Amino acid sequence: MTAFRRRVLVLMAVLGGVLGGLDILPVHGAPITSITDLNNFRDTRSLNDIGAQQGDVLQFGAEVFPNGFTSTTRISAVQGGVHVPPTGSVQCGGFTVNPNFCANSVTFNSALNAPWNLTFTNGSDQATAQTPAPTTAALTAPAPFPVSVTISGSGSSPTLSWTVPAGFTPNAVRVQVFDKTATNAQGVDNIVFSNTFAANVTTFTVPPSANLLANHPYVLNVQLIETRDGTASTGNPNANISRRSFSTFDFTPLAPGTPPQILLPTVGPGVGAAYQFNAVGVKAGQTIFVDPFVAIGYKYALGAGNPNFASVLLPAVQNTNFTLAFVSGQSLVQQQLGPNLQFFFPAGGVSAFDVMGIDPSANLDPGNVTAFITGLTFVGDGDFTGTMAPIIEDLAATPEPSTLLLWGTSMAGLRLVARRRPRRQR
Repeated sequence: MTAFRRRVLVLMAVLGGVLGGLDILPVHGAPITSITDLNNFRDTRSLNDIGAQQGDVLQFGAEVFPNGFTSTTRISAVQGGVHVPPTGSVQCGGFTVNPNFCANSVTFNSALNAPWNLTFTNGSDQATAQTPAPTTAALTAPAPFPVSVTISGSGSSPTLSWTVPAGFTPNAVRVQVFDKTATNAQGVDNIVFSNTFAANVTTFTVPPSANLLANHPYVLNVQLIETRDGTASTGNPNANISRRSFSTFDFTPLAPGTPPQILLPTVGPGVGAAYQFNAVGVKAGQTIFVDPFVAIGYKYALGAGNPNFASVLLPAVQNTNFTLAFVSGQSLVQQQLGPNLQFFFPAGGVSAFDVMGIDPSANLDPGNVTAFITGLTFVGDGDFTGTMAPIIEDLAATPEPSTLLLWGTSMAGLRLVARRRPRRQR
């Protein structure tokens, strides 16, 4: 044994003796010193890929300090015999724009019509508080989603527009931008921009101060809010909310030279999730531009009651042809189509079609929702509530993919199963 190693062992033995005589005290969390903005409201959430619970829910919580983006503060809730979560607690999760945010949600149930008793813990420290009860309006009906959400303008300050459905008048509108490359302690994507506007606002230009990055994946969140007292104030930020809709639309800042206005999709979670569009009042022959995430192909389909597709225009992302497939009568038609060439379907249009042959070597970012912008026209007036489902590059090795193209979209039976690449690094 070397002299150096003997000295190290002696030192370790001495330290062990010293530490062994000490009482090592447990680590205590910082005391919870502030609970404000207690809230309890009905939140109707769209499909999303930001990590938030989907569907019709009750959200409850408060502004809690200490908290933060990597919070150690936790929340649990009790109402009658209902515990959320069923056992234990969940971490709070602040955001860049609201570090003290702490909330949870549960599937809506009109029987949950009383206040929630909340318990917040941080280490051994604990504090309790009670939310208000949900309003009668919230228990009666959900708030509707905005429709026809679009993005226009290039660069880091895009303009976002939406339409409020007829029959509903919000008291306020909130616009948020989520950054899909970072998540908080609850696993929800980080909010990097948030602003609340008057009820009549239907368009908004993201300011340069939001610091949006080119070719970076974001999610636009539009909230139509009805407040408890009928004013435009939502609280600080949520105490005055009675009910709201929470819809999300994936986007990436546009490059110069893109079409003037692009319809944004709602994107659900999971492998191969379809991209849902909701455009109200499309006109016969009018071109709309849509774009979800790029892949080696897409399956396009109409929603119930939509006018048929009349034509399609594919972007110039490659010099080679795409393969367009659709059903005409009882026959599967496959047509070679070059970029920037408008193709008109047979008289009467089609309700579904597939596009294959997107070249993976084009190196299009699979997280860029404006990388494959498609122009569509329709045979008549109406709404477009269709979907666009990706065919992912992993399927390139599938034998004879052309024989599977349309049947999974148009005809009952066959479905194409896609194993999708991860869209963001956690």
